[in-house]
Amino acid sequence: MELTKILLFFTIIKTIILSINALSIDRFEQVNNSITVYGSGFGNDGEALAIMINSSYYSRSDLRFDVVDTQVSFDMLGNWVYNGMLKATLNINEVFEYGNIEIIPILNSFMVPNNNLGTSFPSYASIGGYHFDASLVGAEILMDGKVITNCNVTATANYYPTAYKCEIPPGVGGFNLTVKVASKTSNQMTIWYNAPSVSSVEPVFSFSSSPLSIFGNDFQHGAVDKTVVTFDGVEAEVISSTESLILVKHDNTLKPIDPRGFLTTVTVGGQIASFRNGAYLTYKQYTNYGSGMEENGTYRIDLLFPNWNHTDFVLNNISVKSYCQPTPFPTVENEPDLIIRLICDFPPSIKSGGAYFTDTINRLDFNILFPPYVSIPSTQQINDIPLEGGEITFIGKHFDTTMFDGSPNNLVINYNGNNYTNYNLINNTYMTFNIPAGSGTNNYLFISSNIDTTQQPFIVSYSLPEIVIYSIIQKDQGLIIKGSNFNDIALMTITLSTIDISSTCVGNSTDITCGPILPAGVKSGELLIESPGYKSASSIFYLTPVVTSINPKSFDTQTSNTLTITGVYFESVDPISQKTNNLQVFVDNTVLLSVLVDLKTILITISPGVGSGHEVKVSLNQTRVSNIETFTYFPPTISNRVQSDNQFEVSGDYFGTNSQDNKVYYNNILIDSKLSSTGNIQFTLLDNFSNGELYIQVGNQKSNIVLTVLTPIITSISKKPYVDGSSVITVSGRYFSNLNYQTQQPTPMTFEFSLDNDPSISNVLSCNYINSISYSCKFTTFGFGNANLVATKTDESTSLKSNTFSISYQEPKVIQSTSLFYQVPGLINITVESYSPNSLQVFVSNSECTNPIVLLNKQIQCNYNADVPPNTDGKSLNITVISNQMVGINEVFYYNSRYECPNSCSNHGLCNFVNGQCQCSNGWQSNDCSQEKQQPLPEPTTDDNGKTTLNGNDNINFTVSITYLREIDINDKTVKLLSLKDIQWNNRTQISKTDSYFNGTFENDSVQVELDVTFYKDEENIDFAGDTVLIPSNSMKYIIVISNWNFTSSTNNLQVIYNSQTTAYYDDGCDIIQSNSSSNVNEGSKVSESVTWFQVVSGNSAMDAKFSRRMFVDEKVRMASVSILDSTDQLYTLTNRSDTFNKLIAITTPYFKSNVKLDPSFSSLIQPSTSTSECEENKWKIPVIAVLCSVGGATIIGVSAAMIYKSYKNKKIVLKLSTKLRNIK
Repeated sequence: MELTKILLFFTIIKTIILSINALSIDRFEQVNNSITVYGSGFGNDGEALAIMINSSYYSRSDLRFDVVDTQVSFDMLGNWVYNGMLKATLNINEVFEYGNIEIIPILNSFMVPNNNLGTSFPSYASIGGYHFDASLVGAEILMDGKVITNCNVTATANYYPTAYKCEIPPGVGGFNLTVKVASKTSNQMTIWYNAPSVSSVEPVFSFSSSPLSIFGNDFQHGAVDKTVVTFDGVEAEVISSTESLILVKHDNTLKPIDPRGFLTTVTVGGQIASFRNGAYLTYKQYTNYGSGMEENGTYRIDLLFPNWNHTDFVLNNISVKSYCQPTPFPTVENEPDLIIRLICDFPPSIKSGGAYFTDTINRLDFNILFPPYVSIPSTQQINDIPLEGGEITFIGKHFDTTMFDGSPNNLVINYNGNNYTNYNLINNTYMTFNIPAGSGTNNYLFISSNIDTTQQPFIVSYSLPEIVIYSIIQKDQGLIIKGSNFNDIALMTITLSTIDISSTCVGNSTDITCGPILPAGVKSGELLIESPGYKSASSIFYLTPVVTSINPKSFDTQTSNTLTITGVYFESVDPISQKTNNLQVFVDNTVLLSVLVDLKTILITISPGVGSGHEVKVSLNQTRVSNIETFTYFPPTISNRVQSDNQFEVSGDYFGTNSQDNKVYYNNILIDSKLSSTGNIQFTLLDNFSNGELYIQVGNQKSNIVLTVLTPIITSISKKPYVDGSSVITVSGRYFSNLNYQTQQPTPMTFEFSLDNDPSISNVLSCNYINSISYSCKFTTFGFGNANLVATKTDESTSLKSNTFSISYQEPKVIQSTSLFYQVPGLINITVESYSPNSLQVFVSNSECTNPIVLLNKQIQCNYNADVPPNTDGKSLNITVISNQMVGINEVFYYNSRYECPNSCSNHGLCNFVNGQCQCSNGWQSNDCSQEKQQPLPEPTTDDNGKTTLNGNDNINFTVSITYLREIDINDKTVKLLSLKDIQWNNRTQISKTDSYFNGTFENDSVQVELDVTFYKDEENIDFAGDTVLIPSNSMKYIIVISNWNFTSSTNNLQVIYNSQTTAYYDDGCDIIQSNSSSNVNEGSKVSESVTWFQVVSGNSAMDAKFSRRMFVDEKVRMASVSILDSTDQLYTLTNRSDTFNKLIAITTPYFKSNVKLDPSFSSLIQPSTSTSECEENKWKIPVIAVLCSVGGATIIGVSAAMIYKSYKNKKIVLKLSTKLRNIK
């Protein structure tokens, strides 16, 4: 056992030793063409060890044992070693494979022909090295990391590539060249393109905006970002570059540091250019190509000097630049840095002398010599010199007798070859000269000096007196000629277009009048005036056409007609130029087609039209316009008028063919009208027009006036007449006016009424005039069925009857009904209007109400067995009343429901279980009869906005008012909200001392609100919608009607919202009391029960409100829905203030088409105090304001208290009050 362990130990040791000395390769390195291999077990015998890379074999003398056993190196054979397996063999049989390796290619040469690597053309380079095909797929030649695509193998060794020929693209500067085989990249060579050289820098002018041009070689096209140019060390902007030209923007306002010019450097692609002809840039020099005086007196200078804006022009040490304007040289316009032409207009004060141009960098000196120049006379012709000669004045400049250097200047006047110095020289701009006697028209004169003049000589003419024509004016068919030297008219010959017109002319030396009619055959042409001893005068004159007559002068408005125009000078052809004239005839400034019959006659067609004073004129070329003749259309006449209702038709003659030509005036008011197909005029008169006068205006012509009596038209009545003859009805219609507009005489109307069932009976109604469209009439006739109404209007002797208006009597109108308990038969009272006791029948739904009898106050009483079940939808039952076969029906009947009274009326009254209200015994009051009656409060007041105010104790006030109208959808979301603050009360009427009426609307909304407010001094029972409501004494009762509410959906409801308001806190001298409220339904409750009473308490004052359970909706009786809005309702944010207590009550109505009618009432009372506090000794009397509402309203009871004890000013009370106030805050 022990021996086995020992043997195992030695075996392990041997294995470890063998593994340490075993042949292995850890890594290798390549440096250029040498490989160094690191590992173990190499030994030091080249005969035993061999290294292989792919198929390349290295042993014996190839190997260098750098470190025995662990490091051996060798040089790779040739340049064709391939990538592949690296392995070592020891003693033939021991082999270690390291794995596949990649050989790094070696780059060792780059050659181009003649060492010329061009910048403007591609070059072909020979690239040599080793191991270019180590991967057996060839090498990639990289230029700055990018593959050169156009490369081919040009040299091989043992069939393996050793050199490539590649196309090198043109460029500048240098680039890095590498070779990549598989994933290995060779060493890097930096290659340079040809260095740039500059042959010349083209100079420019100082201050020129032109770029500099640098010419040379080995630049590169588009290499702006690789090109740097400096002048005196300052880099300039390179604009563009080509292979041989660089354009540079240079600041040409700078001066060079060196007198030789700007030291210039050019660097392209990092290589500095050489200069063949020096590196200094100089500016171009100015050149004066010529100068001299122009014929117009200006001075011209042709100058190679481009930048005029930076140049000063100095003459005699004075800057004269402002007198000069640069203009393009005629043959080199718009070319920079070339000749410009200066045109200088020097004033007379500027004299000849030395001049120079300078821009502070360059300067050009020269001399300017001014010859004399004459500006007046302005032409080279001097005429009308008397035969005996005369003085002439010359105005100009440079009339100098000395030169600029002080030497004499020989200034002379040469006249016909003779020099004269007897001129009178006032200054160098003004001189006079007496021209000697002479004759003829070809005498020459010029002014000369030492300086040659460029001005042409003056031609002087002596002449005879000349006839002068100033103007020729045509007057009708004659002429008025104005001028001078007309001499004796009897000796003159005057012709126009070769026709002698002298025989028609008279005049004097300045004015000649020819006419009034010129001889026949005269036409436009030359007007010539000749006279012995005078030079004749002539002028071309064009005659204006003259219209002598037109025929006819009046026309029909409905048909076309021919108009003949007669006159003279209708020249269709220009007699001078023989060109065709544009002859036109204008009628009211509109060109009409015309026919020229001859030179005196023109025909035109006049279209149908209207009015008078239409102008006709003849025009030649729109410049020669004749006199005006006028014609007219026949004026309109009215022959007949027909009325049909409010439509009228007028017939007559000479109306316009277009509706807009005809204007209808009734009582001097313009009425819209149109033409009928028969040519008559139709129009509509407003309903309120009275009898008066009618006329038609066609164009500017007025017809005859027709006195008009309008037939009255009955269009409607305000309501049906009641069968009992008690109705006052408004009859509306057209043309009811009671006054004639023209005569101002009355035009009374009578109304006659007849029954269909008895046409023999006719009654004249008693009617009162309201306005021009309505009368108020009393219908006192008992009847039923249908009837006819006719109105008769009388205007002096004319009486006209209206249409027959059919009306029918009002069928029975069911208003409301009292109630019974279901299946408890009894009598019901029904309020009905417009019925007769005869053949009277009453039904509740389909059950007859028997034994109907007529009571007072329009009531019918009958016996109803209460057997029809109530409607399951909550609507009231129909009641039908039949009288004289006329049927009236309405939904007004509800069964009673039993309601308990609060506190069982406190044993001081009887409970009305129908409405749950107490009828208190004498001496008792409040909703539960628990309080003794006190003395009444002051009467409540209502302001101009319908808000009621009631007074309580100690200045406590309660106000109740409608504040909002709100439409809500089925989800109780607000659809529309109107605030009563925005209402516009259109009508506030005090009907009586106790009754006021309000009628208001809202801007941009159709809804109408009506309030009828009545004060009740004494207690009274009021029947509203079949519900009897007790109105206490000292009460304010409202009737509220909301009409014309446009619901957005028939499923929506309308809320009429009241605000009950009082003070938020009350100080009773002992405590700070916060106002509060209570009701029979919790505030904000969602239960269906309607609020029937509501109380607001402020201190010792209270307001009670009671609400009816019924309302009228589109005249139908419906159950009311009253609720107190929850305090979270958004309307509280619009209403609440920190010092007030507010409760909002909403009366919700269903959808209605016409209106809803609500009937609230407000009353006041005093309730005694029940206080047992320390202040009881003051014997408080608590004011209470109770509010009773029929629908949506409140009966408000305000109480005035007994005098409050106020002298209790103990400091403890003050402290207590302060503490309470802090707690409240």
